[in-house]
Amino acid sequence: MTQQIASRELAANLEMIRLIDQKRSGYKHSGEEIYWMINHLDKIPDYQLSAWLMAVCLNGLSEDETVHLTKAMAYSGHVLTLKRHAGHNHSDACDHDHHAQSCSESKYTFVDKHSTGGVGDKVTIALTPILAALGFRVSKFSGRSLGHTGGTIDKLEAIPGFQTDISMKQFEKQIADIGIALASQSMEFAPADKRLYALRDKTATVESIPLIASSVMSKKIAGGADQILLDVKVGSGAFMKDLNYAKKLAKQMVKIGKSLNLNTRAVISNMDQPLGNTVGNGLEVIEAMELLEGKYPEDLYEIVLELASSIADVIAVKDVIHSGKAYVKFAEWIEAQGGDIRKIREANEPKFKLECRSNRDAYIKKLDALSVGQAVHELAYKASSNGYDIDNTAGVSFRAKVADQIKPSDILFIVQGSNEAELEIARDKILAAYEFSESKVKKPKLVYKII
Repeated sequence: MTQQIASRELAANLEMIRLIDQKRSGYKHSGEEIYWMINHLDKIPDYQLSAWLMAVCLNGLSEDETVHLTKAMAYSGHVLTLKRHAGHNHSDACDHDHHAQSCSESKYTFVDKHSTGGVGDKVTIALTPILAALGFRVSKFSGRSLGHTGGTIDKLEAIPGFQTDISMKQFEKQIADIGIALASQSMEFAPADKRLYALRDKTATVESIPLIASSVMSKKIAGGADQILLDVKVGSGAFMKDLNYAKKLAKQMVKIGKSLNLNTRAVISNMDQPLGNTVGNGLEVIEAMELLEGKYPEDLYEIVLELASSIADVIAVKDVIHSGKAYVKFAEWIEAQGGDIRKIREANEPKFKLECRSNRDAYIKKLDALSVGQAVHELAYKASSNGYDIDNTAGVSFRAKVADQIKPSDILFIVQGSNEAELEIARDKILAAYEFSESKVKKPKLVYKII
């Protein structure tokens, strides 16, 4: 028996060497070869997978290869099959120019939304209850913080009692009962992606378009949604710094979705400065909640509106926000997953706050999102034996962003957290993220393109 196992492992090792050599030499893999690799991941050592990932990073994957990789990873574990309804149950969301089909014909009911990551990006927390209030069923798996970008799961865990690790039985029941469920990615779903994703982070192969596209879309397929909204971030605080690169990624993901008969839309948005007025887990949850209460910064509202109205009537979207229907849905969702909405503000009240004031009469020319994200991450995340100890009260609230005019003694921002000494370090780093101008500055464009 031991000899048979060793023989199978040797065969897998030799086949993987062939695939590495093939991709390193710039040749295409067949669908069968890609499915073989994903189905035999347990027999392939990390060093071989890492070599293959680097070969892909250097030579790319064709559209066919990327679709095969996406499907293979999606079906490497459990794929959620949600109960479909015969037609729309969100008639007030119809008659919009962006609908791919008329309401009477459309079969799209289950929605998933994904962001490629940014600083201050709390869109998911605000958008999902809006979509649920419109009658869509929202099925979403989210991740934790990756480097300087915040993770939706970390943010939601700033809500007292909120459970992100829920059973699939509860997940499906919640969608049926209240139209929304959001959980951390389970090993049941796209486990092959989880293996490759962990290696990409360690091997400088994160920024490969086909690897990003297949990773994102495999999780969407496994999550059971048939309508997918993508927010592709570009700029200083995003993983993609180049607009043309972001457009390529967005188009690649939309093509994958459409090849699998999923109604897929992508918005390419600006991440040169933080989104909204806050960065930090607890602060961002509160800001998302306040949007649903009718209090919001213009840029956060704009991107939420843009994404929601790509699949629903814009008037209906505004109505569920301003009527309070979306807030009611938010409260139902938080309660269903064990959270206490009444204690969100109290639980995230920091021990210390430190203001940073202007010493000049000027306009804000730049507020570098990457520098802000790194400063807040250092303030909030401390390495421990279990991974990270997280201070959910740590973060920054902005009073002045790009194009704003400031006077001497105006508050630029407020940093907060549990460690008073570290606040001064964070303050200095965030202040260094600003650039000022004596002349008026044009407000930056938020949405570059809709695909």
